[in-house]
Amino acid sequence: MALPERQLPRAYGAGVNMVMDFGALRQRLEELRQFVKEYMVPGEDYGIIGDSKPTLFKPGAEKLCDVYGLSAGEAHIEFTRDDTKNPIYISYRVSLPLISRIDGKIIMVGVGSANSWEKKYRWRWVTERELPPDLPKETLKQATFDGKYGSYIKYRIPNDEIDDLDNTLLKMAKKRALIDAVLSATRSSALFTQDIEDLEDLTIRQPESVDRRQRTQPDRSTGSPDISQAQKNLILRKAQERGMDTEALNAFVLQATGKGELDSLTKQEASKLIDLLTSGKPRER
Repeated sequence: MALPERQLPRAYGAGVNMVMDFGALRQRLEELRQFVKEYMVPGEDYGIIGDSKPTLFKPGAEKLCDVYGLSAGEAHIEFTRDDTKNPIYISYRVSLPLISRIDGKIIMVGVGSANSWEKKYRWRWVTERELPPDLPKETLKQATFDGKYGSYIKYRIPNDEIDDLDNTLLKMAKKRALIDAVLSATRSSALFTQDIEDLEDLTIRQPESVDRRQRTQPDRSTGSPDISQAQKNLILRKAQERGMDTEALNAFVLQATGKGELDSLTKQEASKLIDLLTSGKPRER
């Protein structure tokens, strides 16, 4: 039997209304902008990529905690492990409260997670000698690296070194939870975005045959000859924030520019690399 419809009484004046004075809100945002301008360091506390919204890093989040009188409370950690999957799947989910230093009340709870099947953690690069006997190299993705004694090839295989990833995943989940909480508690998402976008799968292609000197020396015709230290620091920080190890970063540099070393990039190539690390979508070469 169908239930009779009931007409809800009309509540005049009900709804969501502004509770903060517009002028006060504008002043608060301006004070935040001024703090960022005077006390936060680009490339260290946040990253600026082109015309996009700056990306908040962990050191910057900690500075915002200090200026707003907030402290991170005890994290609630959820751990999952599935040994039936190949490679083994582990994940962390962290809930992190931000507590007022004035009255001890919880202001905001941020949530962050990380797992071993994220693309940046699921694979690792090994030499031919390190290949497991049951993995034919012809079936694997490969990339060419430049070393002290010349070029060499590495192969991408599933990352089964779960114990090595465990601490990295926990730290990443905590970082994501902290930044999530800070952006919400300080209302700073108008100025910053959270740097947790996943990189697309690092599809490494064998670069076209070029002279090795050409691949390792800056191309003076495509921009300023030398990568700046600020650009290099930002690239390394963004790679670290995403959990990329040296091998993964080198492979990414190789794919994006055809060069095997950061120091060999021009400023223009470095800017392109920063843009790729931000968007997570390598451009076709």
